[in-house]
Amino acid sequence: METMRSLPVFFGITGPSFCLAPDAFNPPSSHFDKNTSEKFKRRIDLNFSFFITNYAAITAGTSFIVILLHPKMVIYCGVLYILWKIHSIIAKESILLVFMNQNIGKYLTIEIRTRALYLMTIWVVVVYCLQPVFTALTLSLLMVLVHAVMRDPKQVENGFVSVGGKMRSYRENDSDDGNESSGSEVMV
Repeated sequence: METMRSLPVFFGITGPSFCLAPDAFNPPSSHFDKNTSEKFKRRIDLNFSFFITNYAAITAGTSFIVILLHPKMVIYCGVLYILWKIHSIIAKESILLVFMNQNIGKYLTIEIRTRALYLMTIWVVVVYCLQPVFTALTLSLLMVLVHAVMRDPKQVENGFVSVGGKMRSYRENDSDDGNESSGSEVMV
């Protein structure tokens, strides 16, 4: 939780009016040159190291909302969980399966029931769970990448972050607005 930033810092909100700061979100480069990819990479590295817990919270929240939007998936996963639980209890306790005074356990052995449950699990995962998982991951990735690329690190007033094992200033200038340093300064 050390890297969990408050919403005003995360969204670049300034002042008591809760408005976005005009310089909070801007591209790292206004034109493409040989240093553009390095500026994008530097900004993404800085933002990932500074906002990593916020990004994890965005992913968890997005996944939760997507799960709520797919109640069939929740119901089928719940039914599968109950079936697996019943199967494990029957197998562990060696409970006989008796139906109309006939032991059907000799026809429905543990191996057959296990294979049937595996097939049902694969069917539920493919039919009901795959699309919501891809939706949640895609939406999360899109939101995190847009924020990581567009959030300007020099607007944040906190000190240093660790990027690749090196301490770098989060306020480091990574845009091409003409105030670039030579990179020869020593950070203390």
